[in-house]
Amino acid sequence: MWLPSNWTLLYGISIIVIIQIETIQTTSNSTKRDEICESLRDNSANKLNILTVGKTAKRLILITNDLYVYDIPIDSLHSAIDKLYLHTKPIPMKQKYPALYHDEKFKDIKNEIFTAFIMTDPDSDWICLVTSMSAHQNGVNYDIDNSQVMQGGHYTGHDDIVLISTSESCQYYSLRSDNSLLINRWQCIESRRLRHTVHISPKSDDSAICHDQTKTKITVERIGRHGIKCRSGIPVQWPILKGFVTDNKFYLFGHSYIYIFDEAVYNNQGEEYPVQKISFDSFFNCAGIIPPSNVISKSYFYWIMGAIILLLVILLAILWCIFVARGHRRMLSFLNGKTGRSGFEEGRSKFNLTKISTNIATTRSRKSTAQQIIQPVMVSSRGNHRSLTGGSAHVTAHTGIDHDNNGYANTTNPNLLKRSATRIPSNGRRDGESKINLTTLIKHIS
Repeated sequence: MWLPSNWTLLYGISIIVIIQIETIQTTSNSTKRDEICESLRDNSANKLNILTVGKTAKRLILITNDLYVYDIPIDSLHSAIDKLYLHTKPIPMKQKYPALYHDEKFKDIKNEIFTAFIMTDPDSDWICLVTSMSAHQNGVNYDIDNSQVMQGGHYTGHDDIVLISTSESCQYYSLRSDNSLLINRWQCIESRRLRHTVHISPKSDDSAICHDQTKTKITVERIGRHGIKCRSGIPVQWPILKGFVTDNKFYLFGHSYIYIFDEAVYNNQGEEYPVQKISFDSFFNCAGIIPPSNVISKSYFYWIMGAIILLLVILLAILWCIFVARGHRRMLSFLNGKTGRSGFEEGRSKFNLTKISTNIATTRSRKSTAQQIIQPVMVSSRGNHRSLTGGSAHVTAHTGIDHDNNGYANTTNPNLLKRSATRIPSNGRRDGESKINLTTLIKHIS
């Protein structure tokens, strides 16, 4: 039987599920949860809000131009699907790295930073802030693990250059434009430890990055200083602003896209490797945000919604079966109880009626027997009038033919009739042949 309490339970479950769905939608549609992250996803102004980004063996660090720091676990970057999950809000540098933020050398150069990169060595992870030739002093190197600020370097060139962080000890890449996008690898000269290194220089000449004829693959060609020209005739001219290398992959941030390709393209120069480009809102995934153009995340969201709806349907079906089965059991119990009582009462009534009938019959039988014993049947003949009274008993019938002249019975007369009559029940039925005997008796009397 479907009870109001069961409806209340279902309403409660439905409300909880609706609240959860609304919570997920509110969370996924929230744009104010992390405005810094949102600024990274929205690159429509072609002004990337990243000072430096890099991944080491210990952490992934992203520092914005307005000095907010994401220091997140290394597994926050899923290189297999090319997505970076910024699940925590950024921390202001003055709180995250107070030793760096309040250092006098940093205060002097924080508005003159030419470029920046993340570096690792056997001692620590480093934030390297580089000044240009026009700056009045060198840059700053910050030892993250030991919270120490050291003097850094400055760039001696005159062209724009972008330094790309790597996970290799005391190494990084450089990118610059000269009719084509040029790439090189730099490394520490004096030592493998940054604190003991004075100079960081290129390992060799720059190499050109070139497209194939389909522009779906690229090669790196080392041509030399006097002839930087792609043999395919299609140089790559991406406007690269920032980038980093991790898990043997390049992530280069341009004005509108992030370009991704294998690091082997530099190690195996002359060979073609595929390149892909993705949007910023696809790469950067903020806390609680499901990007609109992120097909995979949308699929996950729809799978979650489908799973919740499916579980709700299954739960409702189970509850329905339970309540229907319970209703059937109650109905059967009610019917069985009623039938059992009726049968019992009917049987008891039959038994009582039979018992009462038996008692009545016995009482009547006893009463009849008593009457038969007390009241013998007297048959008299007065003229032509005959009468019969009484019940069944031993009957002695006398006829006028057998009397003597004085009116006394003649006991020696053979016409004397002495006959024992059997018991005749009051209901007209006879025991044995009582009815027949009584009829015979009447005939003899007649």
